[in-house]
Amino acid sequence: MQAARVGSGMIDSVGRGWVSSRPIRNFEEAVIFVHDMEKCIKALPSLDRAMLERIVLQEYTHPEAAQLLGMGERTIAYKFPVAMDRLTAKLIEAGLLILPKAALPDGRV
Repeated sequence: MQAARVGSGMIDSVGRGWVSSRPIRNFEEAVIFVHDMEKCIKALPSLDRAMLERIVLQEYTHPEAAQLLGMGERTIAYKFPVAMDRLTAKLIEAGLLILPKAALPDGRV
């Protein structure tokens, strides 16, 4: 991703999945990609956005993010993966991540 640095949380979560990404060949495609990412993130509930901002983009640890958000560490540990799943679903819907046909039992994409 040439447009911005991605936190380790995002890389680990997507890297474990069976997804591929759309290549970015020039500056215009990078701008479109960033705009599409912003749309997907803005479509999430505010708590999901806050957790993603703190943990993925700002690279706070789960305990630090919990303190900043006024939540318990166990709550973050439970809700953060759900927020990542919601973001992943939005990215798939937008065509920014592509599941291979073999990833779904019936071959649907």
